[in-house]
Amino acid sequence: MKKAVVIILVTGLAIFSVLYFEMPFNAIIPVFHKQTILYYSQAYNIDPLFVSAIIKAESKFLSKARSRRGAVGLMQLMPATARELADELGYKNLSEKDLEDPKKNINLGMYYLSKLDKMFNGDKILMLSAYNAGISNALSWKADNPEGKITVNDIPYRETKRYVQRVLRTYQWLKETQKITKLIREKII
Repeated sequence: MKKAVVIILVTGLAIFSVLYFEMPFNAIIPVFHKQTILYYSQAYNIDPLFVSAIIKAESKFLSKARSRRGAVGLMQLMPATARELADELGYKNLSEKDLEDPKKNINLGMYYLSKLDKMFNGDKILMLSAYNAGISNALSWKADNPEGKITVNDIPYRETKRYVQRVLRTYQWLKETQKITKLIREKII
């Protein structure tokens, strides 16, 4: 009798988790700051799952993350780039500490992604390459290809190649888990 009760409770908890917390999927790849990501995704017309994959690869959702090269925050923005973006968005006197604020960091990072999206006509490999290795490198790699389109294997920097693969793999995982969650919700509700 006890075993049956435990099975029913565990099953009920699993169903509840899938419906309300998207668990166990978020336990594997947790997504934080969802509301902020969704808000700016709509503002800049960028898939929130793509942005979540970038944040996961960049900072593992740690708002105070800092890289050895000086990038700061969730989307790992270089302070100089962030200041340029801040001027365009009307932020006054943006400090490095401000980049630890999730809302400001995500707004600036997604604004930058929207610029890259336009620059590279939605080509995610080029966008991610530019985000990681700089616009000039991505433009150079694009120019080196006859069709102006690159694959992950065309990226000469090992770090950037791994970064692009990691983001795309996480993005694919998030899209698949979203599909599974929707299917489960449709079946149960």
